[in-house]
Amino acid sequence: MDKKNIGFIYFMTERDLFGYPCGPYVKIGLVKGNDCGRSSFERRKEHQTGNPREIIVEAEVKTYAQVSTLESLVHQRLAKYRIHGEWFNYGEDGIHPYVELTKKINEDLEGQIKDNLLINQYALIEDNGEELKPSAEAKDIHNELLETKKEIIKIKNVKDLAKLKLRSFDRNFFKDVEGICFYEKIKPQEKFDKVNFEKDHPDIFKKLSVDIINSSFNIKKDLKNKKSEEFKKLEELIEGQKFTNNYSFDSINRNKDLIKLHSRWLDAHVELQPCEFKKKLLENKLKVLVGERQGIKDICSWKRKKKKQITKNAVLKYDSSLASKYISLGEPQIRFIVNDYRPYYF
Repeated sequence: MDKKNIGFIYFMTERDLFGYPCGPYVKIGLVKGNDCGRSSFERRKEHQTGNPREIIVEAEVKTYAQVSTLESLVHQRLAKYRIHGEWFNYGEDGIHPYVELTKKINEDLEGQIKDNLLINQYALIEDNGEELKPSAEAKDIHNELLETKKEIIKIKNVKDLAKLKLRSFDRNFFKDVEGICFYEKIKPQEKFDKVNFEKDHPDIFKKLSVDIINSSFNIKKDLKNKKSEEFKKLEELIEGQKFTNNYSFDSINRNKDLIKLHSRWLDAHVELQPCEFKKKLLENKLKVLVGERQGIKDICSWKRKKKKQITKNAVLKYDSSLASKYISLGEPQIRFIVNDYRPYYF
């Protein structure tokens, strides 16, 4: 096994000079595989530098799956206990439940490695245009997938409604809430007008463009989300928010109602993880069944077609003055973010 394909999730705690734990806190992070066989203990040395407290590697979980995906899934499942960054409160039960949860998620991820390799191979080729007849296995997967998506819609509605209520809590809008949520301005992004560039300069487009596979996977008889009246009214209210480039975001203190909303959002955020993972697993099973074909009748479609793609950087490198004629600056945006951790007690 190539060492580059091995990663580790580590669990580190801190102890004071007398050997006592510095609070019920554990750092859950990753170490990516490499040729030197870098371990969690090497990572500990890096964290130890400049830290007067002793860092202890309490446990580690080795994985052959994508270690960053494993870390992300674990962090989401433990969001209610997250203090900040990679630090979590493990409470009276210790870190053992967190380690066992990580092992379980890793087992599921590693079980997908073979399917992922197959899917990656199929994703690089065009489909052959054929459609399979649905097998009993495909029908069962499809039904299970629709049930899973139904649960996802239900949980997402709870999460999104809580987010809307947080965002519209202060009718003056654009109010950060201490430790719960905040607004941030996003700088305008440059846009490259590929459509008109190809139309105006077909020869240059042909020369600079590269072939890619455009992939589209869709479930048939898919479910649609029906928004509640409360949800629609809050969306309409928020659409009226206006801001200027010089707008500053004031902060308000959290209260019991805001904490309750944040707790509801975090609960839904945690509940989504196993459902979304199951959805991905079921979709992968269908993709493996589809293989080189275009889809399965009445179940799903996985269309993959070649298309020409050109990038802004390729045109800039070829002729920067020409590229500048097709580059424009978009509008500044505002993003509303709910903390996926709680740096306070409730």
